[in-house]
Formats: sequence, structure tokens, C-alpha cells
Amino acid sequence: MATRPDVTSADIAQYTCLSDATVRAWIAGNFPGGREVVNGVLDAVRKAKAGDILTPGAAQSVTLTEDDRQPVRKVARTGTFYETQTVRRIAEVLDYCAEQCAIGVVTAEFGAGKTEAVKAWRRKTAGKVESVVFEFDEFSSTNKVDFVRIMARHFGLAHEVGSQNGGLVFRDLCDYLRQHPCLLIFDQCETVRPRVMQVIRQLWDRTNDAGVGVVMLAAPILLARLVSGKMADLGAISSRIGVWAPLSGLTRGEMAAIVKQEGIAEVDEAAFDLWWKATGGSMRRLMRSLELLKAKHANKPVSEKTLTGVAAHLWGMNLGRAA
Repeated sequence: MATRPDVTSADIAQYTCLSDATVRAWIAGNFPGGREVVNGVLDAVRKAKAGDILTPGAAQSVTLTEDDRQPVRKVARTGTFYETQTVRRIAEVLDYCAEQCAIGVVTAEFGAGKTEAVKAWRRKTAGKVESVVFEFDEFSSTNKVDFVRIMARHFGLAHEVGSQNGGLVFRDLCDYLRQHPCLLIFDQCETVRPRVMQVIRQLWDRTNDAGVGVVMLAAPILLARLVSGKMADLGAISSRIGVWAPLSGLTRGEMAAIVKQEGIAEVDEAAFDLWWKATGGSMRRLMRSLELLKAKHANKPVSEKTLTGVAAHLWGMNLGRAA
């Protein structure tokens, strides 16, 4: 406690199942305590010494952002996969959470390349970092029992049928992860209900000291929910997040370089501005529009009229003005 005078007994109590009064009495030497009290307080004190417990309002996490000020001449490519700044930032979050056993959150619009970036990182770290990807659906994102059952199935654990056995499955899952730590990567987290978020938080609380890290991929709406702090369940997990990466996706310079590398050499300046706004930083929209352009307008100059025709074939690609 002498090394962290900013941390009070109330701060420590939040990381245990004990009351503030119990923690305060134990620290003062007025409460002998049993095994649960001693273990709970010592575990929280270790987190305080490591810097995992900070006072409210303190800088609790690292924030990674994109920088589009540097000119982009070429984007590294492997097959049809481009290593954009978004891909590199996501890899940094995955590396950090795997090494530090932390919780990280990556937010970007749909189509920005989050899922593909994770696949690329897993190929690169295969045999070096143990990781598991879990993609939420309409059932697992709203039902905590369904979630823990599917998670258990990922690791080959037997699971009981019936909602009353959810706690048993959860504890078996925690025991397994403590013995076989890995990085848990959750995709499409914008759909996740607060109670399922609580399960993720509790899963990490019980296993991070054994080497388990968590990365959550989501649309930007999740970041807004976590930062607002209006829901207590989400506040519990947001206070534990070690790194944030609110990404905007493909930069203008990267798009220009990719268009050139894909063989589209002649694009009117006004047409490119329109194209850039229409993609909205989405790698998916860019690549689909490029496929149509190469199929129908190969080796021809690209104008606003050309892009209007392409946009008519692509759902979600909206051009702000007519050609």
C-alpha cells in the first residue's frame, strides 16, 4: 500500500468479493480473516502493485490510432490480401494482449478488414501463440449459458444440457484455460448483451494471471457503449481494458496505392474523391468495386459516370452526387 498511496481500500474491494469495510479492517490489522479474505485481498494487492488497479479517471489503457498524414506509395500485398495500417494496428493489439494477458478492443466499420486481419495474424503466429477465434451469433450473443457451452465445445470439454448447469460449465472452462492459457479472440462483439460481457470479464478475471488474454472485435457502436459508462455490467469490463484501437479503416493514400497496384491507372481526381467517400474506409467495398471495374472497364479511364454505374451494382455503396 505504501507504493500505491493513490489506491484506497475501496479501490481494492472492487476487485474482490469483499466489502470496503472488510478490506479496510484487514489492512489495518483489525480483522484476522479466513482463507477467502486473505486470498482475495492479496490477489487484489498484487494487481495494484502491477498497475492493473488504478484510481477512477486515471489513464488506464493504451489507445492506438491511425495516421494518414504520411504519403503511401505502395501497400504490402500477399496474394489478394493487402497489409494496410488497419491490419498492422490490429496485429499490435493482438500481440499486446497475448504478451500482457490483457483485454483489448478493436472497433471499425463493417468491411474494414478486422476478420481478415486476425486470420493473417494467426497465420503469422501459428506455432508461436495459442489463440482461439469465437464469432458471436444471435444466440450466443444474448444467452450466457449458450455462450459458455459453445466456448467449452471449442476446447473439447464435455458440457451438460440445461441452463442450471451453466455455472458448472463455466468453472470447468476456467479450470481448463488456467491449465491451457491462450488468447481469446471474440468477433462481432457489437451484438453482445451486457450479461454475456460480464461472463467474458469474469472468465478473464479468473484466468489472466495464468496467461489468458482477450481481444474483442466490433463495430464502433461498442466503443460508444463502453465509454458512456451508463450500464454497470459494461463498466465492469471497460475498467479492465488495457488497449483500445478505434480504427477508421482504409486511408485515402492506401486506397490510391491499392487502386494503382490493381492496374487502374487513370482516374479523374473528382471521380477518385467520389469513390473514396463511397467506400467509407471499407476494404470490402473497394475490392468489390475494383473487381467490377477490371471486368467491365479494363484499361479505360475511370470517370464519375463509370463509378456511378459500378455503384449501382453494389449494395451499401452510395454516391453522393450523380455523374
